[in-house]
Amino acid sequence: MLKKFIKTLFGGSQTSGGADGFFLQVRCDQCGEAFRLFINKSTDLAQEFDENENAYYKLKKEIIGANCRNLIRVEMIFDGAKRLVSKQIENGSYIDKT
Repeated sequence: MLKKFIKTLFGGSQTSGGADGFFLQVRCDQCGEAFRLFINKSTDLAQEFDENENAYYKLKKEIIGANCRNLIRVEMIFDGAKRLVSKQIENGSYIDKT
């Protein structure tokens, strides 16, 4: 009963991604350390507006690993429906899911 209450209060686990989020997987260019971060589209994306006042969303992440202090910067742009439009990364590379 307590587990059901906690699940209702805080929601289910977000282990596989889904409509509300996705996993961002990157690798450090300097040491090769891999990172897997869950991005919640409801809370991690910042809404912004272009010059025509159309809404879009931006994600900015800075990642520092345990093996080295190389700062990995990720920036992603999403349209008004939160679909990925573009992505950039500094000091790292994206890991494909395939």
